[in-house]
Amino acid sequence: MTDRLLLAARNNAVWCDTVCRTHGLAGILDELAWTSPRRTPPYYPDAVTLSPEVGEYDILSRIDPSDGASVKDSWSRLDLTSEDFARLVVGEWLWWEAHEPTPRPRETLQWRRVTTPDEMKSWSRAWSADPEDAGILGSDLLAEPDVHVLAAGTSDTGIAAGCIVNVTDGVAGLSNTFAAQADQERTWHEAVAAARLLVGDMPLASWDAGAGVEAAVATGAERLGPLTVWIS
Repeated sequence: MTDRLLLAARNNAVWCDTVCRTHGLAGILDELAWTSPRRTPPYYPDAVTLSPEVGEYDILSRIDPSDGASVKDSWSRLDLTSEDFARLVVGEWLWWEAHEPTPRPRETLQWRRVTTPDEMKSWSRAWSADPEDAGILGSDLLAEPDVHVLAAGTSDTGIAAGCIVNVTDGVAGLSNTFAAQADQERTWHEAVAAARLLVGDMPLASWDAGAGVEAAVATGAERLGPLTVWIS
């Protein structure tokens, strides 16, 4: 379980690093954590822990801990309350084994890869709840060989759903999943099915919180363990 959790956490850390690099931020990745000494874009943490043995000050000494800092505690073992951090989200890591069948909804959207800057702009507008967030995920991501931006929809209806798949160390991370007109379970069904078509015989990893966890489990996901996102 811990090995798979570590693979999921490391995959997520690499994804965070990739997004930050497109914003000119250089992160540091080692056996303890991924960290950014400068403040990261909205929705992306300043640190992701990669060991259950990492301590609070191992992390805080490597980031700017001032107001707005965030830490993804991958094993939910840190206590940052004394440093004026609060728990923002308590979620769970999720895992889909490579050979497990994925239940599919009766009707599915037609998914495709996003390949052009104009398509990426449309995807980002559809993904972002706030128009100001549309610039967080830009077209530079399309140049990353292990990152695949997926969209569903037509030229007439626009982008109705999407997700991002990033591949590391034999596992495919599933993130930024959204659908404009679908419940959470259907959204997970669509995204997992599209990711499986892309990566083939490879396990999938992700994380979610609240009702999203149950929706993911309904698609065949296994719960690996808790994580906590802290914010100052």
